[in-house]
Amino acid sequence: MREFFLYAEFEDFWQRFRPLTPFGREVHARRPVLTGARELEALWDRTQVALDLLAECDEFGASRLSHHLKRLPRIPLEERALYDEVELFAVKKFLHNYRALFERLPEPVRQAFGLRWHSQDLLEHLGIGRQSPETFYVSDEYSEELAGIRAQIRSLDEALTRERTLRAAEIEKDWGLGFGTREFLVVPRERLMSLPDSPGARLARLERLLLVEAYDQAHLLVRPRSSAEALRLEEEHSGLQARERAAEDRVLEALSARVRAELPRLEACVEAVLGFDLALARARLCREENLTRPVLTPDGPLEIQRGRFLPCEETCRRLGTTYRPLDATFETSATVIFGSNMGGKTVVLKTLAFLQACAQTGLFVPAGRFVTRVFHSFHYVGEGAERGPSQGLSGFGFEVRQFNRVWQDLDRPTLALFDEFARTTHSREAEALISAILESLAGNPRALALFSTHFRGVRRLPGVRYLRMKGLNRENLDFSLAGGEGLAPGLAGEAELDQRIRLIDNHMEYLLVPDEGVPRNSDALAVATLLGVDPTLAGRAECFFLEGNETTS
Repeated sequence: MREFFLYAEFEDFWQRFRPLTPFGREVHARRPVLTGARELEALWDRTQVALDLLAECDEFGASRLSHHLKRLPRIPLEERALYDEVELFAVKKFLHNYRALFERLPEPVRQAFGLRWHSQDLLEHLGIGRQSPETFYVSDEYSEELAGIRAQIRSLDEALTRERTLRAAEIEKDWGLGFGTREFLVVPRERLMSLPDSPGARLARLERLLLVEAYDQAHLLVRPRSSAEALRLEEEHSGLQARERAAEDRVLEALSARVRAELPRLEACVEAVLGFDLALARARLCREENLTRPVLTPDGPLEIQRGRFLPCEETCRRLGTTYRPLDATFETSATVIFGSNMGGKTVVLKTLAFLQACAQTGLFVPAGRFVTRVFHSFHYVGEGAERGPSQGLSGFGFEVRQFNRVWQDLDRPTLALFDEFARTTHSREAEALISAILESLAGNPRALALFSTHFRGVRRLPGVRYLRMKGLNRENLDFSLAGGEGLAPGLAGEAELDQRIRLIDNHMEYLLVPDEGVPRNSDALAVATLLGVDPTLAGRAECFFLEGNETTS
């Protein structure tokens, strides 16, 4: 499946789908591929509800929806005896933004996503005290006991401040040391040792007011020594803090009990807001990229009208060339698409891969209409796939390994795209192998396989559809440009090549038409001529090509 999505060049587009909640971003990171028709229809229904909502919202209203979705935090949903303050803060923040989102949405939208509001009581209990909507702390209002303890602590803090201020004034008076808010000072030794007192008196004065220790040979580190009253107050303060923590825990236990009782409703809120977040992100992507809802059919043909392979469309826009959307219907289990290089075969396969990737990841699609069915496995077989541990195989050997994976999945609904399969082996061998595969696939209603190929000798089998890219429109195509006469003067290198590519693009008809099996002029040789191959050389190659067709026919 990974190779299929790489081939579809889907990853960059998927990154434009941007859910805003942490739960939505988890889904985005997983990129689930959905294989249930009912599940997909339900997602698309919700996307349409979100699209209708955006159509009714003004810019401010839409931005407020985004604001509240972005503010929703992850919350604990497992049952625990005690939630800490950070977890309770997350619950409160979630409920505040969920309620604001709920109040902004019309009732039909609430019903579509199962958005309900039953948690007002819990939100109010998490907001007791003078708290802002998105903060939480255990305020005094939760408990008279807690309020009383905190009042005593505040009183002790004031007493301690007074006592420390008195001690600081005494130290500054006796020793000229101002600590301010610092816990210690580093002072020269001689500043404390050069007083006129006797050594014993000096030491007694030091020990009464200061704690002194050596810092280095020339300096001492000194700290204020707490008074006996300050020590008593500090001890009492420590005891009150322990009582405060115990009282806070009792408040947290009571709040935790309320959260535990609310867990089923919280889980429902998370699930509902996740669905809304994903649908709103899908709807915004629809508006940005002009996407439409796919249509599921249980077993009918796949139909593409004006299908856009966005990476190619964006490249054409950048290069200034015309992009042509795809119209195609695939009615059989196996379809073969012939055509030259630069004729658009690969883009047909990639367009289908891109549209199917959009549909089965729950997105709308870049098409006027896309009728498809649900596949359970997806395969790409061709050049550019990741080789992994089998990189020692030849190119053909690696493609056979890829095909074996397809073969093992054909007992369930499978979409398989073969881009120039077996191109690295002999053409007759490749044609034989492709023919055998087509014969087997033709009678398998669970599979849908597309083959792009150059090999014209592939057998014409019942139940297999054969198409070709219409190719170059040679009317009014001046091959004298091959020599550069018609190019803009002064062009060289990449600029000349870009102009030649635009010339080819403007005359290439990227249309699927039935292939009658009749030999035609070679578009590949015409493209080579337009890219600058000597016209005489290209003309001789065309003669050999037509002679070869006459021989084989």
